[in-house]
Amino acid sequence: MGRVGRLRRVAVAAGAVVVLGACSPAAGDGAVDPEPTRPANPELAPAPTGDAAGGPTRAPVATPGMTDVNRIHAERPHAVTSFTLSLADLSRPTRSRVTGEELPVRMLPTEVRLPGGDGPSPLVVFSHGLGSSPARFSRLLDHWAAAGFVVVAPQFPLTSDANPNHNLEVDDQENLPADISQVIDGVIDAASRAGHPLEGRIDTSRIAAAGFSLGGGATYALAFNDCCLDERIGAAAIFGSAVLIHGGTTDLARPLPLLVVHSTGDEALSYSYARDSFEKAGGPAWLITLAGPPHHDPFDDTPTDFDAAVMDTTTAFWDLTLLDGEDDARADLVLGALAAGDLVDVEYSPRR
Repeated sequence: MGRVGRLRRVAVAAGAVVVLGACSPAAGDGAVDPEPTRPANPELAPAPTGDAAGGPTRAPVATPGMTDVNRIHAERPHAVTSFTLSLADLSRPTRSRVTGEELPVRMLPTEVRLPGGDGPSPLVVFSHGLGSSPARFSRLLDHWAAAGFVVVAPQFPLTSDANPNHNLEVDDQENLPADISQVIDGVIDAASRAGHPLEGRIDTSRIAAAGFSLGGGATYALAFNDCCLDERIGAAAIFGSAVLIHGGTTDLARPLPLLVVHSTGDEALSYSYARDSFEKAGGPAWLITLAGPPHHDPFDDTPTDFDAAVMDTTTAFWDLTLLDGEDDARADLVLGALAAGDLVDVEYSPRR
């Protein structure tokens, strides 16, 4: 079932927007669903939604403007401003499987990286893994923001390293896709507020999701599972992960641009999961194979020989799917992998 707009409450705290269950306006509220701006290449066109897909239609969301692709390229590297957006969902509680304690809300403090310049930019939302946090991926997220993308990364309430029992709370992963959608709602709400640093800075027709490990499983669900499909997502990048959420039906054949990056030496989640996803993908899809590093190291702030390849290929994927979709971006994705020599391999599957 596609994600639909829900009535939510919004409040503003001093110095930060606190979205308390806030949301897209319901159909009929006067908002207009913008015509998505996408590359002309038909392989990169977004999957059909609503009536065209034979399914439900997401409530429309007004966009503050369209991305000036030439400006984003010309101003690289962009200066980056970072701050924390205090988000919370009052519509869902936080229940600990370990302690039995329950909070009436889900707190979702979200790191925001805002590239310099004026006007809207594409949005990338990143989800950390079990026992991790956005702070552990600062180098990768900074790189994306310096390329001109607004990057947001929530810290999840039970599965982050802020919770000493995180390893015992893995079942909370079923709540993560809704958390991610809530964060997108909150960021869009902030962008609509006069005087907020995000005012007018989000192009809501160009949104992508990325995730590592447990966060990658949540991203798979957000992009491909009818349990929690968010049709605003126009591309997905999965790092060291697998399809982990099995409620609902996962349809990897859904025609959505997909990048899968995985190590053959991953000790936590087998490389075979990445291969399986790539072979099932409706495409267009890319599989970046890293030769041998452990689960976390190529993606977090641990220095490795794979860092440049991961940063360059993922940025090229965002260029390809969220910006111009030109041959230069496609070439950059391949060249970013090939620059690492025998350490990295890249495969491509067109839309089926």
